[in-house]
Amino acid sequence: MIMAKWKASTEVKVVCALLLGLGLAYVGMAVILMFAPYSSPRTFLLPGTAVVLGGLVVAGLVLKMRSARFAGFGVSFLFALLHALSMLAAELFWVKIASGILFAGYIYTAVLLNSMPVKRHLLGATNDA
Repeated sequence: MIMAKWKASTEVKVVCALLLGLGLAYVGMAVILMFAPYSSPRTFLLPGTAVVLGGLVVAGLVLKMRSARFAGFGVSFLFALLHALSMLAAELFWVKIASGILFAGYIYTAVLLNSMPVKRHLLGATNDA
C-alpha cells in the first residue's frame, strides 16, 4: 500500500522534525554520558521522555488534533527549561554547548507552533486571526 504524500506546510513539518530530532539528539547525548564513571541507566529517563512526549505531539499534529498545539507548547517549554538549567549546571563544556543548542531548538519549536501556518493546519484559521 502506497501512502499519499503528507500535505502540510513547511513550518508544520519543521515542528515535527524538531520535536523528534531534538529528543533523539538528547538520547545521543545520554549515550555519550553513559561512558562516564558512576553513570546508570537512569540517564535515559529524561531523554526517553522527551522522545515519547515529542512523538505524541507529532502524532497529534499529523492527525490535526487541536490540543496538540498546546501540548507542544508544554513539551517545548518544559524541555527548554530543563536544558537551560542543564546549561547552567553542567561541568563539562560540551554538555553546556549541547544543552544550549537543544534549548534554542525547543524555543524555536515553540515559536513555530505559534505561527500562522501551524494554526491554519490545525484550526483552519485565516489571516485575520
